[in-house]
Amino acid sequence: MISTLLTSIIAMWLLVLSARVIALRGVSFLKFFAFNNFGEEALARAIRAQGNLIEYAPVFLILLFIAEYNGVHPHMLYMTATLFMISRFMHGVAFGFMKYSPFLRVGGTLLTFLCILILSIRNILEIL
Repeated sequence: MISTLLTSIIAMWLLVLSARVIALRGVSFLKFFAFNNFGEEALARAIRAQGNLIEYAPVFLILLFIAEYNGVHPHMLYMTATLFMISRFMHGVAFGFMKYSPFLRVGGTLLTFLCILILSIRNILEIL
């Protein structure tokens, strides 16, 4: 249930990041979503925000599902899921909507790595 909820939230965030890319490519009905348009740089950053989510989310969601399936305590699952969601929002906003924000970018990356590490270790411990 936790993995289902987080997967749905992450999917909606992916749609937002995708809409931003589409808007920056010049599609007229999403023109309002192209605010803070810094030209080609903004498009490249928005594409990286979308791509980065697509790169890290599947690994985390698989780890989360495995942990949930193996009966890891729900509090731990909610904690890591919430941190992951926050980390992906931080990174996505930093790259997709801002010109430069090292705090959000680095903070989002570090939290993402931490969440993946926590669930990886927890899943390994679960089978030992």
